[in-house]
Amino acid sequence: MKILIYAITLAAITIIIFNVTQIDFENFFSKENFNYAVMILAGLSCLIIMRIMMINEKMNKLKKNK
Repeated sequence: MKILIYAITLAAITIIIFNVTQIDFENFFSKENFNYAVMILAGLSCLIIMRIMMINEKMNKLKKNK
């Protein structure tokens, strides 16, 4: 499970970096930039969910050791 979480995290970081490089700062409020911004937020959300899953995995591990 840990390897899957790290793989998804890496994919989310890649998506974020790719979309940040695609943003046109000259025409910041264009429709294309809105799509890139949504994808960046989706990547950040995925990172948060993966962090929650890592914490959940650690909690389950502590629970089993008790």
